[in-house]
Amino acid sequence: MKRRAAYFLAEWKRILRLLPLQLGISLVVCACVGIPAAALVARSAGEGQDRYRIGVVGDISDSYLGFGFAALQTMDDSRLMIELVEMSEDEAAAALSRGELTAVVQVPEGFVDSIVYGENDIRVTYAVSSGQTQLSATVMGEIADVASTLVTASQSAIYGMQRTLYEQGSADRVGPETDRLNLMLINAVLSRGGFGEVEVLGYVDGLSLEAYYFCRIILLLLLLAGLTGGIFFLGRKSALAGMLNAGGVGALSQIAGEYLAYLGFLCAGFLLPAGLLTFLLERGTILLPEWEGMGADPFFALLSFLVITLVMFAAFQLFLFELADGIVNGILLQLICGVGMGYLAGYFYPSAFFPGRLRFVGGLLPAGAAARFVDCGFLMGNWRGEAAVVLAWTAAFLLLAAAVRQSRILRG
Repeated sequence: MKRRAAYFLAEWKRILRLLPLQLGISLVVCACVGIPAAALVARSAGEGQDRYRIGVVGDISDSYLGFGFAALQTMDDSRLMIELVEMSEDEAAAALSRGELTAVVQVPEGFVDSIVYGENDIRVTYAVSSGQTQLSATVMGEIADVASTLVTASQSAIYGMQRTLYEQGSADRVGPETDRLNLMLINAVLSRGGFGEVEVLGYVDGLSLEAYYFCRIILLLLLLAGLTGGIFFLGRKSALAGMLNAGGVGALSQIAGEYLAYLGFLCAGFLLPAGLLTFLLERGTILLPEWEGMGADPFFALLSFLVITLVMFAAFQLFLFELADGIVNGILLQLICGVGMGYLAGYFYPSAFFPGRLRFVGGLLPAGAAARFVDCGFLMGNWRGEAAVVLAWTAAFLLLAAAVRQSRILRG
């Protein structure tokens, strides 16, 4: 036991000597990969939050029309897609020509009166630039849905109800029943989004594009950490393993001591990129739809999932270095296996677009298990089953590394 403890302490002393170099390498990696990736994710998030801006020209001070526009902008589901901006005709024409507006709606004088008296002989003008002809159909469809419910169907229902009450001699009920029916129709319009269940289809398990690549970039960096962590294995000699074995420190104990030290080495290197991500999230430089307005607090919760993933990747990298003959071959093996697994698991390109067989293979690999585990952590889903898979892979890699070490010792 004392010899095992002495070997373990010796490995940790190596970490202290190599730690400044590891932090320096991590800084270079963050500068070369992390910052451009963060800028890309931030730009994508910003582009995805635009709404269609529609200029409204004309007098909408009428109580009915003003209420309708206020309801659209504050309560109706269309506010998530459409922004209505009141402006003069000249301002709207200039903004439309500059591309600042998707379209312009002109409300003519007397429009509300024509509706109230059932004439419906005045039309609203809808103008769109030539570059927005495809988009105008979508926007007009949304506007027509609201208008047809508010104006056409509502008007017919109210006039029909009032005519029926007059014919039945219940003129005293016309006022209260009109108010009640108006409220019912308004609620019907505002609850249009409740008629069906809305399901957001992301790239994996509902993740947005920004969140997907945010997780995959971090996982790729952790998976390829063996390229920079290879300095931990510099100067290692096969004869030392035989000497330790003869002294009572077997292959499994050697692997366990080296693994714990190597894991601490990688965790120390991960502190710098984790701190950088925390800073960028807190400042709002990285914008993720799922974490909007939350700062870096959700990332702190995700850190435990990333550390557990690093536990598996460290065991995988240790196994590859043990399998390879020499540090150069070990780094090449890290690169080939890491890039290959990362591609199949969707770290470079969304795996949802891969053929079914490739998705199945990628899901079986350790990188696929890590992706599912981190996604569960990001979405706060049921992560226990995926955690068991990650830890099972960790144990398998450590046992395989110990088997390879024992084989080397037996060969002398």
